[in-house]
Amino acid sequence: MTIDPRWINVIGLFFDLIGACILTYGLILTRKDAIRLGTSRWAGETDEEKLRLPQVEDRLKQSRNAMVGIVFLSLGFLLQIFGGWPR
Repeated sequence: MTIDPRWINVIGLFFDLIGACILTYGLILTRKDAIRLGTSRWAGETDEEKLRLPQVEDRLKQSRNAMVGIVFLSLGFLLQIFGGWPR
C-alpha cells in the first residue's frame, strides 16, 4: 500500500493551519484585556482614558495585526489544500 504524496502535503497543511491558529491565539485581545494587561491600576478613571494610553494602543494594534494575519494564513493554507487535493 502506497500513500499518495499529495495526501501528505494536505495533512501537513492542516497541521500548519492549526499551528498558525495556536500561535495567534495569544496575540488576539479584547479591549478589556488590553486595558487590564497594559495599564496600572491608577492609570485612568474610565476605559476611554485607558484606551488612549500608548501601551494599550500597542496591544490593540498587535491584536488587530494578529487577526489580519490569521485570516491571510488561513486563506493561503486552505487554497493550498484545495489546490493539492488528490483527485
